[in-house]
Amino acid sequence: MKTRWLRVALLNLFLAAILGATLRLAFVMELEWMNFRYVLHAHSHVAMLGWVYLGLFALLVHCFLPEEAQQSRWLRGLFWLTQVSVAGMLLTFPVMGYAGPSIAFSTLHVLLSYAFAWYFWRKLPVSTAFSHRLVRAALLFMAVSTLALWATAPIILFKLKGSALYYASIQFFLHFQFNGWFIFAVLSLFFKYTESKSISFPSRLSGRFFVLLVVSCVLTYALAVAWSNPAPVVYWINSTGVLLQLAAALLFIKLVWPVREQLSLSGWGGFLIKLAFVCFVGKIVMQFVVAVPVIAEAAYTIRNYVIGFIHLILLGAVTPFLIGFAARQQLLASGILSRIGITLFLIGFAGSELILFLQGTLFWASIGFMPYYYEGLFAISLLLPAGIGLLLLGQIWLKNGRQLENHQC
Repeated sequence: MKTRWLRVALLNLFLAAILGATLRLAFVMELEWMNFRYVLHAHSHVAMLGWVYLGLFALLVHCFLPEEAQQSRWLRGLFWLTQVSVAGMLLTFPVMGYAGPSIAFSTLHVLLSYAFAWYFWRKLPVSTAFSHRLVRAALLFMAVSTLALWATAPIILFKLKGSALYYASIQFFLHFQFNGWFIFAVLSLFFKYTESKSISFPSRLSGRFFVLLVVSCVLTYALAVAWSNPAPVVYWINSTGVLLQLAAALLFIKLVWPVREQLSLSGWGGFLIKLAFVCFVGKIVMQFVVAVPVIAEAAYTIRNYVIGFIHLILLGAVTPFLIGFAARQQLLASGILSRIGITLFLIGFAGSELILFLQGTLFWASIGFMPYYYEGLFAISLLLPAGIGLLLLGQIWLKNGRQLENHQC
């Protein structure tokens, strides 16, 4: 069942990647039939809510819930209803943008996420394990992030759409989704894996790591509102959060490095997990650099940096971890097509990041455009859907070739 769920989530990622490549094609040639902003909304919603959310849904259920809870008809119905809401957003956003039907499907997804959090929390076994602490925090961050979505209704009602308050609410949702729900859920899966290996960590160090990460997640939201309120106190709040986040990263390394041999992260699944944490640390280092006000101003005003940073988290940290972790749990097949697909995906991701950040730096230096910038960005972006497509084909190819075991974490 979880294998099927992950394939559905990967299909959503494939469709989101196609939409992303189409958005970049729009800068190469005129696409009169396409409303850029509408397709952008579809791309972001399907990537976040169709791929990451449903991928985490499947893996969290697989690793944390008892077998009886995993087999619940209610849970299966919840997954497929959530996929219906994703499909609805995929069909409505490109045509009408934010309108009645697309908002209805988005609202349905939020309500279903509450149902998932409620069910998961109830069925989660009582435990003092560190992974359980992290997964509860992840669910809380997910719920907290959606408060901003409910706030947008009165903001629009009072004709404040496009105001600083409106964008602050959108950034609130995105910040606590990416840096709260996604990151904490990924960490909970990782530490659940270490617990399955009977690896223990000093409770004092793991407790400090948790507190630092929670506090830093809250404080670094300040950067998201700095563009509309560039007061020194906002930068100081963000800088404090970034320093705490850096301290958390150092504690994470201190926890994990001594037991790296025991983790047995070999094979392509292990490689993807290690790559994910390299990108996670890179994300923290970038936020540390952004603590300098002049760099912070460039970070939130140059769109290339913003897109590159979002993709660093989503495609560099979260996606490789989910795929690698699923492969380690034997929920995804690891045949030759899958490995070729992952290789193409990673080349597309790395190339896209390089082009985005290099062009952003050229903008910052007032140098102008790279030669064939848009053409190159579109060409390298084609590797993303191609890679995910081959990964999906690899799953179908081996579906009847061998039976995959579902190992509990």
